Amino acid sequence: MMHSKQPNEVTKAWLDKRGEPINVDRAYAESDRQMGLSRRGQALLAAAGESGPVMQWFVLCIAHHAEKDVDNSLGRAGVERWFPVEKRLRNAPHAKRKVVYHVPALPGYVFVRVLNRDETWAGLLTLEGVRGVLGGALGPVPVAECKYLELKKKLEEKSTDEAVVEAAFPVGASVRIEAGPFASFPAVIDRLTDDQRAVVMVMIFGRETPVELGLAQITKSE
Repeated sequence: MMHSKQPNEVTKAWLDKRGEPINVDRAYAESDRQMGLSRRGQALLAAAGESGPVMQWFVLCIAHHAEKDVDNSLGRAGVERWFPVEKRLRNAPHAKRKVVYHVPALPGYVFVRVLNRDETWAGLLTLEGVRGVLGGALGPVPVAECKYLELKKKLEEKSTDEAVVEAAFPVGASVRIEAGPFASFPAVIDRLTDDQRAVVMVMIFGRETPVELGLAQITKSE
């Protein structure tokens, strides 16, 4: 007695919705197309992520607004990188408060720590959004480790300062004015400015009036 052969679970995994075998090569090609990389590009990018004793920091030139996407792609490829960002404050939508958000500190640039060789640059240039690498007539120019660390430290300190200010004087907090024509007046913080000053609401002649003050001119009420 003959029995029709039914596909097992493994076979089913390679069938499309119509029950027809999937063209594996075509599926891989479509996957590569969606990733924006060819097989050769993927191999080159993997080579760019290899480590060695003479790795140095270099600066990639990135297309407008593509820094974060490139940073994520480098991370997935195992490439050591640094995407310089800084914190800023802005008004939250539909709310009278400030929120911290990140913006590129050096728009158009991302640092990578790699081996300076042809395979590295061939791989990195396969990434969508990467336009090139900073260099001169003799090729890519490395950034001295001390310069890299100095820049990173400055940006981290700046971001920390803003975060501390926001934590110390949150929007809506009650404060007392310590100096100026409104000294000893109670007030409420309405917002913080980008240059680390505070706009407070002060009751003057029965009306709330916005007054901009330096942070040294106010103290938080207990």
